[in-house]
Amino acid sequence: MTEVLTPGYQRAAFAAGKYLRIVNWHNTPESQRGTLKRELRWYLERYHPVLPADLDRFTDTGRWALPKPGFIPVFYDSYLNNATVALPVCEELGLTAWFFPTTAILSLDPDDQEAFADAHDYTILDEEKSQPRFAMTWDDLDRIHREGHVICAHTANHAAAKDISTDAEIEREILGPIRELERLTGYRPPAFAFLYGTPPDPGTAAGAAVLASGVRYATTNTAYLRIND
Repeated sequence: MTEVLTPGYQRAAFAAGKYLRIVNWHNTPESQRGTLKRELRWYLERYHPVLPADLDRFTDTGRWALPKPGFIPVFYDSYLNNATVALPVCEELGLTAWFFPTTAILSLDPDDQEAFADAHDYTILDEEKSQPRFAMTWDDLDRIHREGHVICAHTANHAAAKDISTDAEIEREILGPIRELERLTGYRPPAFAFLYGTPPDPGTAAGAAVLASGVRYATTNTAYLRIND
């Protein structure tokens, strides 16, 4: 496996189409449904969707088994429009996506969601401000799971690694969300992401907690890092 870390291997793999492209979405409003569908179709024509088993196979063996470069479509932050727009578009295209919900807002009363958004770097679009709610519920996330999509962890309150240091914060933002998602899906989330895509630093309390959580991948803005077997 150490061979995959060498520049020569990486150059040859890239030239042969053995690489992974990660594309992140947050809000996916109704007004952009057509654009989202065109973007996802463009990627599907050129890339092969990657599932956790594909990443496991590559990181376990160093062998790229897909016929095209890899592509992971990611939808972040529990926006309701991920369930009402992104999910049906993915279903129309036959595409399995990865969803990284922030879990606290899933059970939040709709009347409290705007205040949560203001406090936690969560964007409410002008075109959606008249809606009764802006975020998914646990039922919405369960439906996404039952449709076969990948559910991963992204803290409870859209938290950055630098803001998580105490035992209580680790429980609230890292361990609690992982357990809640495992109860919903029946499997431990395959990946975890902090706000801003910060890699887990073992020298920090937050990073050490993610590394010890049993989650297999840490997700940055551009990479999936294998951190556990």
